[in-house]
Amino acid sequence: MKIRHYATGALAVNTYLAYDDNGKGFIVDPGGYDERMVHDIEKEKIDVEYIILTHGHCDHIGGIPGFKEKYPKIKVVAHKSEKEMLENAKMNSSREFFGYPVTVSADIFVKDGDTLKVGDMDLEFIHTPGHSKGGICIYIKKDKVCFSGDTLFRASVGRTDLYGGDWDELVNSIKTKLYVLPDDTLILSGHMGETNIGFEKRYNPFVQDRDN
Repeated sequence: MKIRHYATGALAVNTYLAYDDNGKGFIVDPGGYDERMVHDIEKEKIDVEYIILTHGHCDHIGGIPGFKEKYPKIKVVAHKSEKEMLENAKMNSSREFFGYPVTVSADIFVKDGDTLKVGDMDLEFIHTPGHSKGGICIYIKKDKVCFSGDTLFRASVGRTDLYGGDWDELVNSIKTKLYVLPDDTLILSGHMGETNIGFEKRYNPFVQDRDN
């Protein structure tokens, strides 16, 4: 599994392009349409099958229209509880942050525990509500990688004051859904730098697991 990172969109969201040795791939959270990614996709001859959204806030979906136009066969994947926010500019805060509306229609809705095979990569969707109602993390067990969106950051966590946010749900999601992953699981989040589960269990001041 190969992963490329790009800071995209007005709020510089961490966007990822992941692909296997056979060139089958997916994009995580395209905050903006990015020509650097298009260049890499074309250069490496990557067949991008899916855009996967960890959640539906505007800064994570701004690039979808451009990528859908460039790659018409690409399918957008999101948790079923994000449908209303993806399709409502007020709920996803695009009018507030961008000054214009952005709405998205997902092609595939998933729920907790669902899986998706992309090439030789087996993706598991972990529902982690708290930052939003339908926040998900994307876990690839074989590669010990988890795309955590805005649920868990390095020594921090996602905000809960936007639509669908709930602090208690966020803390519970991290403790019961993410802190149970192996300590050496790489966490690739929607903002800030990379981290791992072991580091967060020891040092994250917002979510202390007292059993560790």
